[in-house]
Amino acid sequence: MAMTDDSAASVSTVRDQPEGAPPSQPVVMLAVRFVLELIAFGSIGVAGWTLGDGGIFGGVLAAIAVVTAAAAWGTLAVPDDPTRNPKAAIAVPGWLRLVIELSIFGLAAWSLWVYVSRAASETFLTAIGIMMLVGWDRIWWMLRRR
Repeated sequence: MAMTDDSAASVSTVRDQPEGAPPSQPVVMLAVRFVLELIAFGSIGVAGWTLGDGGIFGGVLAAIAVVTAAAAWGTLAVPDDPTRNPKAAIAVPGWLRLVIELSIFGLAAWSLWVYVSRAASETFLTAIGIMMLVGWDRIWWMLRRR
């Protein structure tokens, strides 16, 4: 079955978007990204708990680590980012947002490697890598945002 002009027009590509417009992200990508974010924050909490030797001090350290990472993740954003609230609480350039994301994901991967298992860390890093490759247009858009 051949595509008609109407169906071809409904297919959106990066080239179809206006210059500077953020790329759209499929719902599945957003869901996978959300799960990876939860894993990252949980892993950072595990690092805090373990570094504090458990107990009350470990719980406090885990809470501080998670709240600090989540605060940076939630407030420092590129305006109009399709994976986030379009209204950034604190607007940052795209390159800085990418550094923040890679730092938090990297800290989570380290935590998984040291405190859980090497396999869990490698699986997490593979999922992050696939997400970044599939969402290359968002990364490219962020790097062009000043």
